[in-house]
Amino acid sequence: VDCISIPGLDLWFNSEDHLPYHFHAKKPGWWEIRVPFLECTEKHLEWKLKWLKKGDGPTGNERKKILEAVLAHRTELLVEWDIKVRTEEDK
Repeated sequence: VDCISIPGLDLWFNSEDHLPYHFHAKKPGWWEIRVPFLECTEKHLEWKLKWLKKGDGPTGNERKKILEAVLAHRTELLVEWDIKVRTEEDK
C-alpha cells in the first residue's frame, strides 16, 4: 500500500486477491489482520484476524491509527487496489 503508512505496521495488497476490497496489516511478530476498507465507518474499523502470535491483536491505538488512515485515504485505497490487485472475479 503506497497511499498510507503507519509506523510499526506493514501494509500491503496481495495480487490476485479476492473481494471484498481490503488490505493486510501486520505488526511483525505479533499479528496480521485483513481490513475491508469500504466497510469501515467513522466510528468503526472493520477487520478480521488472519493470525495471532502474541497479544490480543491490534491495540486500541493501532486500530484508531488504521481507521484514521482508511477514512482519510479511502478513495486512494480503492484506486490503488484497482491498479495493483487482479481478483479472481476479474479473470
